[in-house]
Amino acid sequence: MNKHYFYIVILLIGSIVFPSSGYTEDSKKENKVVLISFDGMRNDLAKEFVKDGKLPHIKSLMENGVAAKDSKTVTPSLTAPSHAAIASGAVPSETGMVSNKWQDPNKELANGESAFHQPLDKSPLWAEAKKNGKTTATVLFPGSNPDAGEQADYAVYYGETWAESSLDKLQFKKTESWEHTENSFSPAKEAAVKLPLKKAKNKEIYILALDTSDDGKTGYNRFIFSENRSADSEDVIVNANEWGSIPVEADGESAGFWFKLKTDASLEKASIYRTAVTSALIEGPEGFEEELLSEFGFFPVQDDTKAFEKKWITREEYEEIGSRFVRWATDVSLYIKEKYQPDLLMFYTPQIDYESHHFLLADPRQPGYSEGNSQRHSKYIEWAYKLADDVVGQTMDSLSEEDHLLVVSDHGMEPVHTILAPNTLLKEAGLLKTDKKGRVDEEKSKAMAVASGSAAQIYLNENLSKREKEKAADQVLKLFSEYKIKSEFKTKILKGYLGEAGDFLAEGKFSQFNQTAKHFSNYLFRKEEKPYQIAYDNKKENKHPNQGDILLLGARGYMMGSSLTSPQMPAIELGSHGGSPDRKELKAVFFAQGPSFKNDSRIGSITVLDIAPTVYKLLEIPAPDFLEGKVLKDALE
Repeated sequence: MNKHYFYIVILLIGSIVFPSSGYTEDSKKENKVVLISFDGMRNDLAKEFVKDGKLPHIKSLMENGVAAKDSKTVTPSLTAPSHAAIASGAVPSETGMVSNKWQDPNKELANGESAFHQPLDKSPLWAEAKKNGKTTATVLFPGSNPDAGEQADYAVYYGETWAESSLDKLQFKKTESWEHTENSFSPAKEAAVKLPLKKAKNKEIYILALDTSDDGKTGYNRFIFSENRSADSEDVIVNANEWGSIPVEADGESAGFWFKLKTDASLEKASIYRTAVTSALIEGPEGFEEELLSEFGFFPVQDDTKAFEKKWITREEYEEIGSRFVRWATDVSLYIKEKYQPDLLMFYTPQIDYESHHFLLADPRQPGYSEGNSQRHSKYIEWAYKLADDVVGQTMDSLSEEDHLLVVSDHGMEPVHTILAPNTLLKEAGLLKTDKKGRVDEEKSKAMAVASGSAAQIYLNENLSKREKEKAADQVLKLFSEYKIKSEFKTKILKGYLGEAGDFLAEGKFSQFNQTAKHFSNYLFRKEEKPYQIAYDNKKENKHPNQGDILLLGARGYMMGSSLTSPQMPAIELGSHGGSPDRKELKAVFFAQGPSFKNDSRIGSITVLDIAPTVYKLLEIPAPDFLEGKVLKDALE
């Protein structure tokens, strides 16, 4: 998921057995399946948190069911390919989800496509279950976009962002034009804030400030938000420094935002923080969308790291935003489960993945690393895992004794210290050409990289002759297989560490100085690293049209970029995935419980391709012939 970005770590809660509504002693009970996806949940880290008593619900799940040693994801280990594998039981070359972003073979060379808006080439679980007479539901599950392919009977997905978040200063002035019934013991004042909407004409919202305390002091504490300066019953009323929310409608569509008015009692220093204005894509029977919006309100924003980093909001407020999003997704999913009794429900939350991308500070070579920073960041990651654990607990509370629960993730996450620029190397080698404005020249270029996470697809120009293409492929393979991190980059790292170490020395913090110098020495004098690994080349058989001719994977600690920058720079994100799924940091989780599963049992390693076959088995419907995984018989009674 990067945000849309859509970076995103995953937990799937699998199959549930419910009695059918017409159950009798002679009738057969029909199994039902729920899949909850927690993007980016790392196998080793999750189990460490369980061992430390920080994930009590997942611990209970393990004690009452099955836990796999680990779960291996697909190559590349990215969100879209991995979710497609979970949903279909097929590898990326079959599903077409070859990355989070790829080059459309029918478009110009520099025109990348986002996987999160594309259909799967292999039928997913919800489509196959629906064909077999089952009722299905998906909530935010990657690949389930109802506008892109076969949708579930009840489908909720990410909509559009109508406006980005902001922090606006407010200028309050005396007003007499408002219509309101509340007394104010200080002169009523008003301010206005503009709402720039992409989806509709910009709105202006007026804010009335009232002093409702008859204490002889000036203390504005109550605020009314209105579009027409009239305090109607539909208007939002909040106290100072408290959260409020405002729905927005345009062209028959609904969105909304949360806000907090930050001010002192005199209004001399007043500002309003507003989240992004977001909407959901909701599909189902007539009245379903209106029902969900009436019951749970508009689709809240997923996160706001920008606001946190700019200090518009505190860490506590940042976590309130993330928790609100997860609650909305969970409450909607379990509401659908309770009311509509789907045979298959798949829902998803991305908070672990998102936090890990931004705050996984665990390698001394990472920008900004220190023991103190690392410990603080680890608490941010821990918060996201605890949030996921709460979802597991809430879901477990909704299950009957006959229900099954599977918990899996799509991939893990590893710390990264360096971002690579494969397109820069292609340009230096004469394989990629740009125009005067620095844009890729599709006709003159022989190769181009489209990067996502720690992976990059290399596309060769289809207009090249067979001989030219083979020659270009050989050049690319030689270029990246022999490339090593240059000494001048290590010099930059040295300067950075010496700067921090010098500060410690000046402050008399000798232990921190020695530790920083040690970290630097370990990095500087290690063997020269080869940051690029070749996953496959153009000789691969059964290549999907979306796939590049060559797939590059970053070595441990490296991620990829598409931009024409320095060949290597300090990473702009702290966590990444997409590299070799054999690395322990990128292994996913698998837990399950229910009457069909063994109790307090441990099984060996599995793959994400095994999830779909097992769900087909639990649903007792025919499995399609393209499945590449296997039923997890060792986990079943």
